[in-house]
Amino acid sequence: MDGTDKKILDMIEYDARLSYQAIGDELGISRVAAKKRIDKLERTGVIRQYNTYVKHEGEITVMIDIITSPDGFDKVLEYLCTRTMYIKQICTTLDEYHIHVVAASDSPDDLLYMVKIIRKACGKDIEKYHCTQVREIIKDVYGGIDYEEK
Repeated sequence: MDGTDKKILDMIEYDARLSYQAIGDELGISRVAAKKRIDKLERTGVIRQYNTYVKHEGEITVMIDIITSPDGFDKVLEYLCTRTMYIKQICTTLDEYHIHVVAASDSPDDLLYMVKIIRKACGKDIEKYHCTQVREIIKDVYGGIDYEEK
């Protein structure tokens, strides 16, 4: 990855809908060259996906932190990865057996049900479980939210 690739990533990080022509014009390369570079970044896994953030009025976001037993980590992670209706992100951290989940819905009842189901399905593999409702999202580069845009 060279400097031009890094500039492309900077450009599309905040606006993934930029046209190849706009990227090429900004960088002084052709539309075709811009597309080839982006295709390569996708093929090599530097660009893994594109997200669309749709702001829903009344949407509630929760963060769930789970510490699993050593034997239960993979089972809990697999369970969470297959239950994606409200789950927006699943992260593992450097803390041993720690999984961080972000989920959102416009229905508090749906989120409460999801939390209960996770605890019920994975309870024997969970050592600690903490769920917190988010008051306000200040910045989310994945979802395109930035505090100054409010």
